[in-house]
Amino acid sequence: MKLIRLNNYEIEADDELLLLKPFRKLFNQDRSGSKKNFYDFLMVLYFTYDLRSDFQYIVDEKERLKEVCEANGIPLYKFSPLEKECITLYKKMMVTSSSQLLQSTRVAVEKVRKFLENDADPALRDNNNKPIYPINTIVSAIKQIPQLAKDLIDAEKAVNKELTEQNSVRGSQELTVTEVWRQQGI
Repeated sequence: MKLIRLNNYEIEADDELLLLKPFRKLFNQDRSGSKKNFYDFLMVLYFTYDLRSDFQYIVDEKERLKEVCEANGIPLYKFSPLEKECITLYKKMMVTSSSQLLQSTRVAVEKVRKFLENDADPALRDNNNKPIYPINTIVSAIKQIPQLAKDLIDAEKAVNKELTEQNSVRGSQELTVTEVWRQQGI
């Protein structure tokens, strides 16, 4: 769903977002005329939890949140209970079969990256003085990296396409929030 989008370097909320009770409550709590606090939260929400965010390469959500805050020059964001409720709902609405597979793929690629970075040392020996990771195992893992990267990019494209198509119906009509919920079993 595209409940939050970027447009001309600004975060925008789709009208349907405010039909969701926790988001409406959060919007109404912000007494400023510009709704700056609400839109700051949406910015953090988008970059930290939206599948279209460029920060999705960071698998760990806490690390991603930290990077988002640093990149936007704001202190580490502390979420209120209402904001946490909004995050939970938003994450549920972003879930698709493809997105779950993509997340699993990212986790697997991250494990391979960590293995090569931290563990793949041919000098490490077991109790019998044999290499724990023979050089051919390490080289084999390295040779698979281009295919893993390509597969990950293809999976990201498939998820983005699915999210785009999920919002569209025949012609220029769009699905309502409840229609999307029904599709996702929410």
